[in-house]
Amino acid sequence: MGETLLVATDGSSSAMGALRLAASLARRDRKRVEVVAVVEPVPFFDAGFMVALPEMEVYEARRQALLREVQAQVEAVGGGGNWNIHIDQGLPAARIVQRSQDVGATLIVVGRGRRGPLDRILGTETALQVIRISHVPVLVVPEEGGEPPRSAAVGVDFSGFGPRAARMALGVLQPPAELVLVHVLSGLEFLPGPTGAWRKDYEAEVRRRLEEMAAELGGTTGATVRAQLLEGEPAKEILKFVEKQGLDLVVCGSHGLSFVARVLLGSVSTRLVRGSPGPVFVVPPLEPVDELRPAREGEAGKGDSEEHPWVVLVAEFARAVVGKRTSLEVQDPDLGVQVCGRGLPLQGVRFDPQQERLEIHLGEEGVSGAHLSHALAGVEALDLLRGPEGTPMGLRIGLRRGQAILSVVSD
Repeated sequence: MGETLLVATDGSSSAMGALRLAASLARRDRKRVEVVAVVEPVPFFDAGFMVALPEMEVYEARRQALLREVQAQVEAVGGGGNWNIHIDQGLPAARIVQRSQDVGATLIVVGRGRRGPLDRILGTETALQVIRISHVPVLVVPEEGGEPPRSAAVGVDFSGFGPRAARMALGVLQPPAELVLVHVLSGLEFLPGPTGAWRKDYEAEVRRRLEEMAAELGGTTGATVRAQLLEGEPAKEILKFVEKQGLDLVVCGSHGLSFVARVLLGSVSTRLVRGSPGPVFVVPPLEPVDELRPAREGEAGKGDSEEHPWVVLVAEFARAVVGKRTSLEVQDPDLGVQVCGRGLPLQGVRFDPQQERLEIHLGEEGVSGAHLSHALAGVEALDLLRGPEGTPMGLRIGLRRGQAILSVVSD
């Protein structure tokens, strides 16, 4: 049996394109298929009084209902007997990526799902969340998709991501494959004298390098590969080119920017996923980019996840507080003070120095209890609050906007 392909579904029709394409790739390449679906935690709001928590029967009923929906979907696309269905619980994107690691998947296929303005604000675009945290290539497929694409436009910026993305895209394309390496000149309009000899020399050098890359890929893969130089806003120009040329797939590399940077600045891959009517294939880097590598010995910075003082501080707090009832108070300059998960036991807390984010998990034991997962991005300060005996009693988290306090609640 070949490699493992992970396809994610929520049981809705929006995942059918992903399931059909997974079935096609599995038959063609003799891949093993793992299907994952996630039962999301039941939301609740703590208003300061006793809240009736979901019972085990509620979770089990939801799990069984989702399982039946997924089984029907797998049967509808002709999924073979070697397809394994795994029903998980938690936040969908995180559980999907974790499952891909558990089964050693080499590709994640996910439906595009909802992509309206409200979904962007609430962060419910599961496909984009998966792309942001996955180290495995992600193929985002619209509902009407299903057949392996035959042609693709690959965004290239000479950072090293383009050639790898192009080679991996060939594993998805139906032979004989056609690849167009697209480089978009952007920002030249702000340079002095852009129409002079300097610009002509620059464009000639870019075109030469692009054509050399196309020749090398074509010679080593057997695919038809050509080069295309465009100018303007990268995502917009790539999408226009794909539509005009009638290409089946958009391919890009994920540069591994921090979560906060992607939220504030967006990324080409995000715009492509949101703007493309067809499938989009996003290939992450093999290793973290320089900005995300752990700091070398003697270097300052927040990169060393093992020795970073905030990692040590948070670990000390977790050892002392896990299992105790806590309260998370978030103070926002615009929204004021919000209290989340009052009285829920602390299950875990972790600081990620690479993404400058504190992840907090609160909840009762077992799958039937109430749970709350909260990620605080843009952490700029962390202080350990101690009791009279020096025992850790809380964390004060300084954020780019406001602050938060995670503290032990007296019984």
